[in-house]
Amino acid sequence: MDTKSKNSKPILVWLTFFVGLSLLIFILFSGFAALVHSGGNFEILKSQFSKDYKDTAAFKERTANYFHQLTYAAAADSEGNPNFPDAYLGNLSDEGDNLRYYLVHQPTGLTLKNTGEEFSFSPSSGLPVLPAAYSYFWYFDGKEIQVIDNGHPVDVRRTDSGYRDITRQLMINEPDNESSAALSNTRIVLAIKDTLEENPYGHSDYYGEQKFLYIIRPIYGLLVLLTIACLGLYLFKRKEKQRFDKTLATWSGKLWIEVKVFLSFMVLILLAWVLGENYWLGLAPFTPEFVLNLLVVTIALLMVGWWFYLMLVDLLVNRRSFFSHNLINTGLNWYRKIESRYPWQEAMLKRAYFLLAAVTGLAMFSVFFLLVSVGAGDFVSFMMAMIFAAAGVYLIIRYIKRYHQTVASWGQIVDHIDLIKRGDFNTRLELAEDDDMYSAAMNLNSIQEGMSIAVEEKTRSERMKVELITNVSHDLKTPLTSIISYVDLLAKEEGLPEHVNDYIHVLMQKSERLKNLIQDLFDLSKASSDNIALDLEELDLARLIRQTMADMEEQVTASGLAFRLNIPDQPVLIESDGNKLRRIWENLISNALKYSLSGSRVYIDLSTTNSEAITTIKNTANYEMDFGPDDILQRFVRGDESRSTEGSGLGLSIAQSFTEICRGQFSITIDGDLFKVELRFNLR
Repeated sequence: MDTKSKNSKPILVWLTFFVGLSLLIFILFSGFAALVHSGGNFEILKSQFSKDYKDTAAFKERTANYFHQLTYAAAADSEGNPNFPDAYLGNLSDEGDNLRYYLVHQPTGLTLKNTGEEFSFSPSSGLPVLPAAYSYFWYFDGKEIQVIDNGHPVDVRRTDSGYRDITRQLMINEPDNESSAALSNTRIVLAIKDTLEENPYGHSDYYGEQKFLYIIRPIYGLLVLLTIACLGLYLFKRKEKQRFDKTLATWSGKLWIEVKVFLSFMVLILLAWVLGENYWLGLAPFTPEFVLNLLVVTIALLMVGWWFYLMLVDLLVNRRSFFSHNLINTGLNWYRKIESRYPWQEAMLKRAYFLLAAVTGLAMFSVFFLLVSVGAGDFVSFMMAMIFAAAGVYLIIRYIKRYHQTVASWGQIVDHIDLIKRGDFNTRLELAEDDDMYSAAMNLNSIQEGMSIAVEEKTRSERMKVELITNVSHDLKTPLTSIISYVDLLAKEEGLPEHVNDYIHVLMQKSERLKNLIQDLFDLSKASSDNIALDLEELDLARLIRQTMADMEEQVTASGLAFRLNIPDQPVLIESDGNKLRRIWENLISNALKYSLSGSRVYIDLSTTNSEAITTIKNTANYEMDFGPDDILQRFVRGDESRSTEGSGLGLSIAQSFTEICRGQFSITIDGDLFKVELRFNLR
């Protein structure tokens, strides 16, 4: 229930806005029409709302109309027209007792009256003497019109009297007028009863207008109050009205712009027709005829106004789609739905073929209608030719624009692929849904998202491994330290049997090896987590290699391997961490000592380029190397799968991690039984 009320509120607010503004336009327009009719005289306009019907312009114009019929009858009689009573008196007889008229045309002796009593004239004033119930009358003495109200003449020449314009229209006060000459020997009296009554034998316009004006005044007052209430509510809830405006724009946005233009043209034609057919400005204000004609004109104006208001809201809300939603684009969208059923390459070819066919057809129609217009001089045919030509040009422009957009989208996809190659897995490629490359872009985003998830999972896994290794290494150090201490104490004991001393010696070797393994694990975990301090300094790489070889001379000699050093005598200066770099070379030399063929040679070379120092260590393996460089660099992987040596499988991994931390490059090459490690550092 609450949802329905919430949904209906914008409609109700918009209806109050519609009713309030429509009523305001009707009230202002009726006032404008009445003001135009009165010649801009506000006094005459105000008289319409007088309590006395005889003060209104409607009464005065109705009386002038009846008087005009009498003058026309007299003029027709002077011309010898025998049908004047029926042809010119009209509906004077329908007024009954509300109207008394008397006409005497002396040259022909014509006498017209609607009462059996004779009219008498006062010898002093020359004015007719009427019954007491008729204190208002018009009198024409053959020269001019006089209006008598309660025995007093009305100055009909005053602009605020309401009589000047209507007596001028009778054209009998002008001495040069033919009607004035024909009526020079005519007397006309037209008297109106003080209290108007309904005529049971006919329709009294006086009585009907008086009753209508009594009703229309309070109705106008109610309309003014209703207008104020509606507009006040709208101003208080105008946001709700704006919501419904958007709903209207959604509805009207479904119409093609061609339909909107056609309907706009039709409502303008309707307005022009209504304005041409309704002579409301010539009617007395606020009479039934005036209000009826005014309603017709106002409705036509409101139809035009509200239609263009809807078009304005449509334009403001829908903006570009107001123009883009047309027959041509609808046809193109329909074609795209068909096009989407084919592979992308085939669809692009079909689009080019369709454009060629459509432009050819439009060109043929354009030429045909152009020839017809030239031959027959037909403007409509010429306009049809121009429309077909414009449609063809529009299609070509649309195709070129679409092609340009497709090429630009291709460029974005190529750039995005390069972005992914550089390791950016977060930036998405956004294309419009109607773009030809939209599907490809979405697929590329899906691939990018999958790669991002895979990298994140791998990173999380590596982090967990590193944390595990770090924690385990730390937890093993404490008991191992105790074991080494107690083994050392046992070794110092005297008088132990020989076989016990052998056991103690084995324990010392294995515990030392375990200590080194734990230290390797700890160092590797620190290097992998980038949680390792660097002490960068300028050092001589050649000297560092020689010192490392000197420190390991005992092991080298015991191995029986021949080491060949090709190192320059001059310093090779780089910026690195000396301790980390020494650990790298210790691991590489130890690896060569463990896995080199017995009696073979190990080569250590150091060379320089313009910007780099390049060091290599090469040895011949003592086993068949059936693995690749990436495999041997995995942690805990040993080239000797039989594990007959004492290696931990971490030496090369630690060397690689430390090299990268020290800003160097680490690579491995395997060629048959030749194992080669290369390190590169930037020179100082």
